[in-house]
Amino acid sequence: MKLFANIYIKNIGIAIVILIVLIFIVLQWLNVYTHHGKQVTVPDVKGLQVEQAAPFLEQKSLHYVVVDSIYAKNQAPGSILETVPPIGTNVKEGRTIYLTVNADTAQLLTVPAVMDMSQRQASAMLLSLGFESVQIRTVSGAYKDLVVGLETASGQTVEAGSRIPANTTLNLLVSSGEADISLPDSAEVITEDSEESWY
Repeated sequence: MKLFANIYIKNIGIAIVILIVLIFIVLQWLNVYTHHGKQVTVPDVKGLQVEQAAPFLEQKSLHYVVVDSIYAKNQAPGSILETVPPIGTNVKEGRTIYLTVNADTAQLLTVPAVMDMSQRQASAMLLSLGFESVQIRTVSGAYKDLVVGLETASGQTVEAGSRIPANTTLNLLVSSGEADISLPDSAEVITEDSEESWY
């Protein structure tokens, strides 16, 4: 009976030692796999082309992927606008950095039908669709604040359904409520004397 008890205790001791060794091995493997304690800083690559930024990222053992493009008119086409994680963040080696770059041209948007809308409604619709600059130009017309046309800043008429860049400045032509009914230069002004000539 005592012999069996000794063997039982011995086996438990061996099992505990094996478990401790296995835990140590797993922890060491996790440290290597996750680069525990090895951190690098995301370099400042903002404003650089992707090809220019690549060596700085690779030097830090970082991978990169271009995931999005937006248009910023004051930045060079193809330049990096932002990174995720942000520049200056401490990350582990081997981390993938996601890049947003500047598009070559502004996004094209479809112009909605705004004729006969109120100024406020038409302006709100254009801005909600993504047009960046909507201005008001008052023209003569019988109905106040009614949209009677749409044109670019250069005076070119913009038709509903056309596709134009989102950064195009649009002028809403809005009726003043005071119709221009001036007579032509050749029109004869009827006076009391001229009325008598009809008889």
